Amino acid sequence: MKPLENNKFKSDPGGIARQFGEEWSRYTEIFPAHREQFKKWIQPVPLEFFAGRTFLDAGCGMGRNALWALEAGAASGVAVDFDPRTVAAAQRNLEPFPRARVELASLYDLSFEKTFDVVFCLGVLHHLADPRRVLRRLVAALKPGGTLIVWVYGREGNEALLLLLTPLRALTRFLPVRFTLALAKGLTVLLRALLIWPWRRPYFELLRTFSFRHTESIVFDQLLPSIARYWSREEAVALLSDLPLTVKHVTHTQGMSWTLVAQRID
Repeated sequence: MKPLENNKFKSDPGGIARQFGEEWSRYTEIFPAHREQFKKWIQPVPLEFFAGRTFLDAGCGMGRNALWALEAGAASGVAVDFDPRTVAAAQRNLEPFPRARVELASLYDLSFEKTFDVVFCLGVLHHLADPRRVLRRLVAALKPGGTLIVWVYGREGNEALLLLLTPLRALTRFLPVRFTLALAKGLTVLLRALLIWPWRRPYFELLRTFSFRHTESIVFDQLLPSIARYWSREEAVALLSDLPLTVKHVTHTQGMSWTLVAQRID
């Protein structure tokens, strides 16, 4: 594993990888509910699609998404992230799979060329200073005919949530992590109480099935980033414009986010 370079700010604009390193050094457990999340984030692609295929998990976190692809029968996989704490957590979680490799690398500097059958980047692009630059590297990593799966925050469906999150993030981005963690715990108690109400929104129904700690990790995740974009459908699709891709599916995932599935055409 290569140490971080001295020019880490160039390879991690905004320090996003370091911010999420705080999360993945604390919340390293993989829950069965993570599998259900993954299935929704990649829809309409089924888990069985990974069987016999090679994949790249771009921005792997603690390895939970790569785990489900491997359990579905992927031939091999590479999981990449850019904080040593995150990479260490992913290595521990993926240790039972010798056909998986976890690498410390910046998504801006990926050197793979026509290597993978599937590249997925879930919950990452909306936190990046230059998502288009990263997308060019992800497409380059795909074999011709390979599949790109991207999941990003949606503007549609999150209007009310943003009224709360925007001022909170303006505060928490300057707070020591221990205070943000304490705030996340308190907000999780409040959220769990609110979830007793029979909400009809699909995501809230899913949240009701999560453990307290899983919910807490999601709240902490929402409070951490200094960059968090919420794209409209048109903006999300435009991310893939001018790239050698054919967009196959655009899904308004749980009415709050966008899943884009595209195929490399050259």
